This record gives sequence, C-alpha cells and structure tokens, in this order.
Amino acid sequence: MAKIEYMTPDEMAEVITPELLRESCQQIRKELLTMPFQVFQDQTAKFVTVLPGVRNQVMFNELAGDAELAPYSTKNHDTAEYTITGRILEVFPGNCAKDFDPMPLFHSIYGESLALGQALTKHQIARRLLVYFAAKIGKHINDVVFVGGVRNVNGKTTADLFDSFDTIIAKEIVAENITAGKNNFINLGKIDKTNAVEVLKEYYRSCDPELRKQNTFLYMSPEIYDAYVDDYQARHGALPYNNSFEKDTLEGSRGKCKFAVLDNMAGSNFLKISVKPNFLLGTDIMNQQNRANVGKYGPWNCTFEYAGVYGEQIRCINKELLKVGAFELDDDTSGTGGDEEEPETITIKSDVTVSFAKAVDDATMGAEYAGQVATTDPAGKTVTYSSSDETVATVDESTGAVTLVGAGTTLITAVFAGDTTHNAAQGSYALTVAAAAAEPGQ
Repeated sequence: MAKIEYMTPDEMAEVITPELLRESCQQIRKELLTMPFQVFQDQTAKFVTVLPGVRNQVMFNELAGDAELAPYSTKNHDTAEYTITGRILEVFPGNCAKDFDPMPLFHSIYGESLALGQALTKHQIARRLLVYFAAKIGKHINDVVFVGGVRNVNGKTTADLFDSFDTIIAKEIVAENITAGKNNFINLGKIDKTNAVEVLKEYYRSCDPELRKQNTFLYMSPEIYDAYVDDYQARHGALPYNNSFEKDTLEGSRGKCKFAVLDNMAGSNFLKISVKPNFLLGTDIMNQQNRANVGKYGPWNCTFEYAGVYGEQIRCINKELLKVGAFELDDDTSGTGGDEEEPETITIKSDVTVSFAKAVDDATMGAEYAGQVATTDPAGKTVTYSSSDETVATVDESTGAVTLVGAGTTLITAVFAGDTTHNAAQGSYALTVAAAAAEPGQ
C-alpha cells in the first residue's frame, strides 16, 4: 500500500473509512466530550465555575438571616429571622447529527499538513476532523453563556438549549427578586467614553459592603471596557496606566474588583459584579447522555453525532454576592452627541410603596361607600386608580372615589407610574359588594 502522502483521492478514500472514523472517535471520546470547555478555557472558563457532574439538577440553598452577640442577659432570646431560597441548576439534553462528505475535509487537512512539512497518519487526520466538529459545538455553547440563550424545547439551535445568565437575571428582575430596594440592582443609564470611569466607580460603590469586602469580577462587554479605557486616557493623558494602558482593575476598588472582559457579553444590557463561584455552568461530561460517534447512513456521506447536557444558574442573587447594573451603551463614539447634549449621569432611583388602610373591604348596594384613598411612601406621589371589574364597581381614576354597580368582588388598584427619581409601584385592595337587603315583606 502506498504511503498516505503519495495516495490519490480514491486510494485515500479506501484508507480513511467510516470505520476508521468511528474507531478514532471512540479512542478520543473523552477529548471530544471535553472539547467545548477547551474552546473557551482561556476566556469564559476563567470567570465561571464549571460543574461537570450534574446528571439532572442540583439545588443550592440561598440563606439570608442574621445573628449577633449582645451584652450578656437572660433577655437575649428571640426567634431567628431567616429565609432559605432554593435555586436549581438544571441541565438539559441536546444533540446534533451532521452529515458530511469526509473526502474534501480529509484533503484539506492533509494538504495543510504537507504545506507545513508534516506527515500525518490516517488516525491523526481522522482525529483532526472530529475535533473540528466538537470545537464548533463548543464555540456555539460559549456564544450563549452570557447573552442570547432562552430555553425553548422546540428550538433548533444552541441558543434554545438553556437560559443564559442575562436571561436568568431578566426573569429575576421581572419576579422582583432583583431590585433596587434589595440593593442587588442599579440603573446606570447611558455609558459612553466621557463618563464610563465615574459610572463604573459609582456602580461599585453602590454595592453592599459585604460584596465589596470580597475579591470580585466586574463582568462586561468589550464595548464597555473600550469606553472605560478611552475615558481614563482622556482624563489622565500620559500618566502611568497599569502597564501601558492595559487596565484590568477598576479604579477606586483597592484592587478588589477586576475586569472580566468577555467577547460573548457583546450586546448585553447588564453589568454584573460578583465572584466566580456564583456563575455556574453545569454538565455531566462522562455520563451516558454525553456521547460522540460517527455513523454511515447513506452513500457518500458520514454522520457526526454528538449529544450532551448543559445548563446554567446563578448560585446566589442576594446583595452580598451579586449586584446587577442595567445600562444603555451610547452609540456616539465621539462622546459629544450629535446635538451637543451633556454627558449622561447616573440616576439611582429609589423604591416607592403604595398602600391602602385595609387589604380587604366590604360594601353593600344602596348603602353609602366612598372607597379608600391610597397613601404613598414617600408621601405626595400621584397615583391612578382602576377597577378590575366595572360591573361590580367603578372608581374615579384621580380621586379613588368608588361607585357601586352590582354584587361581586373587584380589585381596586392604585398605580404610581414612576418618575426621574423613583421606581414605579402599585397597591391594591379587594372590595366585595353585597346585594341590597330585601325590604320587609318581599
């Protein structure tokens, strides 16, 4: 048999067979299954924690509470106030099957080896081909770790396999588990090359003291990092700047907050300050559900088959371990604005409460009933009233005055729309209207 370097395409086709590919695939199975992590080990894997033994799901308990010593007394006895919240990391099975004609790929790889003066064996050629496909799988997983992943059982891409960290954060914001009131969220406004240094410094300073005590990462996209660098250079000119302007630590953090600049965060609207163990990427690399194989199901083509389980979760979202910053990236790279607008500044909005004296109220048709008036904290905020069922009662949207219409139950709601300094809020009470009492003799 001729040496590989002297083989014709037809002769190579007889040597590089589907059986050889299948054999090589089994020999390097572990390498193929771990390839997705090797693809992003130099960037993303430095800033997240990979859990390789998650078969289905694992629960992490987020404990919140307090205890402290007071001067000795028999009265120092009370009930502990604490909460335990379970956060579940769930992994989801995914698979792909790609038909391919191996010969063009073989010759491409082999031609490259000749140009480099190398002599590849048939197994080495097969290995390079298989590793190429596995690396592509890793690239697509890496692309959606932070942005773009939304679990969709009917989807056809890696972005449909699991929720990315930004999706998890967005859901927690909607559920009001991440809010300004809980000090694990801040609205940073617009960030550009004229204000990035001050915005990020104020962002860090707004973190809970327990979070600032730790060595943290500030997770950001390259665009935010570029704005920070440009702003710093404009402010400080030729001053020494962390080894020739290679800035890797947030100014004013006493070296405790390092930049995690991630290409796969491009397009994100969230900054995150946290610690590496808080961002979890789960899989079960060597489980039966994870497999790599090569089959042949039709003429002229082989099929590369790959299956794996992956999922993500944020271990803890309380203020001691996470602070999310929402922002808008100013597209004006000049930093001056087309209409000579002033640079944006940070606006930290406070929470408002809207409440009624009674959560449940009663009224009777034919009897006088004025309705409840909402109070706000801070006081003086304007609210708008509405009724969920106007066949029971209507309400004046400005005053809260109620007009009874019929028997039943309705929800009277007061909504504060929010303003430049305070977040939107609402409060409600349930109003039950009874039918008018029957006249005697009726």
